[in-house]
Amino acid sequence: MKKAGILAMAVILAFAAQAALAGNKQLMSEKMAEQDLKRNIVEAVIGYKVKSESRLGLTEDPSYKAETKAAAVIKGIKVDKMIYDKEKDIALCFGHIELGDVVNVVGDLVRFKGVTVEGFGFGTMTEAARPPLMALRAALVNAHDELAKLLVGEKILSQSTMENFILTKDVNRSKVCAAIFGAYVPNPGLSSPNRGWGWDESGNAFVKLEVDARKVRDVLGNLIIYKGPNILEVTGRGSQTDELSDNPGGMVRDSGSKTKYMSIDAPTAPAQ
Repeated sequence: MKKAGILAMAVILAFAAQAALAGNKQLMSEKMAEQDLKRNIVEAVIGYKVKSESRLGLTEDPSYKAETKAAAVIKGIKVDKMIYDKEKDIALCFGHIELGDVVNVVGDLVRFKGVTVEGFGFGTMTEAARPPLMALRAALVNAHDELAKLLVGEKILSQSTMENFILTKDVNRSKVCAAIFGAYVPNPGLSSPNRGWGWDESGNAFVKLEVDARKVRDVLGNLIIYKGPNILEVTGRGSQTDELSDNPGGMVRDSGSKTKYMSIDAPTAPAQ
């Protein structure tokens, strides 16, 4: 009896030690990935407003800034699969929504019948794992801007001065302001052929966006008259580090869980 009691106590202590090691980092990373999935689906279904400004003249300090904004109440997004990389602490969430009637970013009621929109999202609680995910989001914002430029257009300001055959002033600026809905990342699946997102060998991210040109409006809600292919594709780019500014920025399943543990091929920096 005494030995049995000691053994039982040892088992209890072992379970207690395992429980103590089970922190909330994975849960928070997965929650971030699920929230990112929802954001990406909202931007695809409801739409977003995009605004950008660039200063790229030869005598200017070069700068490029793009902003997107989306706000909506949405329901019915379902998580299909959650992947978690324990070594890198990166969660990747896949999901979808089946659409009915939707009020888009410019207030129009759009009736969908049997349309399913797929999406994905990333999350991490580890600082070292954030740069590639931030680069991927930057690439998506850039893709939004590139799409707006292609469909809505951009305002260009150009001014140059030459004195004695020397260029003394060169201004080359652009502005964009538009509202777009219906843009989606093609082939979002992790193993999909011609996947519409990822990273290149240098670690820079890319995101492709496709849109039906007949569903685009400018920021005032006016339907854009576009003559060309109905389905257009652009590619956005994003970087992990800022080399221009003064302040560089830096799968086991349990019962009922949709989480799958596997390596995610994100180009993170090696652990210090």
